[in-house]
Amino acid sequence: MKKILVVDDSSVQRKMIIQIIRKAGFQNETMEAGDGLEAIGVLGENFQDIAVVLCDWNMPNMNGLEFVEGVAQVPAVAAVPVVMVTTEGTAEKIAQAKAANPNLQGYVVKPFTPDQLKEAIAPILALAG
Repeated sequence: MKKILVVDDSSVQRKMIIQIIRKAGFQNETMEAGDGLEAIGVLGENFQDIAVVLCDWNMPNMNGLEFVEGVAQVPAVAAVPVVMVTTEGTAEKIAQAKAANPNLQGYVVKPFTPDQLKEAIAPILALAG
């Protein structure tokens, strides 16, 4: 079973997202990164095992937009599905994220309900097997 990479500079947010994933019934192993730079390293070493990346926007070192843009530019990891999970919910920000990574698979605005997160990742995890 493939893994879920949760990228957020708040360890509390990462734990909350992982808890919601568990309560939704997903048994996928989770990995964590505290910013986009750390996530690039984790993704680079594990991309074949990752089903989806859940990524915040506002983080130090490398923000979520820079991360999704970077992922899109590396052929080996460009196909890894990414879902933004962020407070940046304006139409302009959503369009900016989709322009940065045309393969962006979803966009969940904080605060979100468990059902909203489940709806965003269930189809991706179903395809990943």
